Amino acid sequence: MNTPAQSAQLPGRRRRLGASRETMAAGLGLDVDVIRAIEDGAASEEQCSHYAQWLDRIEAWPAEHRTQQLLSAGKGRRFDRGDAQQ
Repeated sequence: MNTPAQSAQLPGRRRRLGASRETMAAGLGLDVDVIRAIEDGAASEEQCSHYAQWLDRIEAWPAEHRTQQLLSAGKGRRFDRGDAQQ
């Protein structure tokens, strides 16, 4: 399981991106209950690390690409695995 400090940061990072748990779940191809478990500190270290890596990636995307990806995920599509074109 991930540490409480790690878990406590994840929901805030997600919210700062303007993403709901449902959007993140769709974008990552996970069930929303998995996202909830990750953010609540009840998931495995591997799941937490995977989620944190995706948050890192999304935060690094240019604003337009991030918006496009989050809107697509909100419609049930997966995030693009490739890095955004600069």
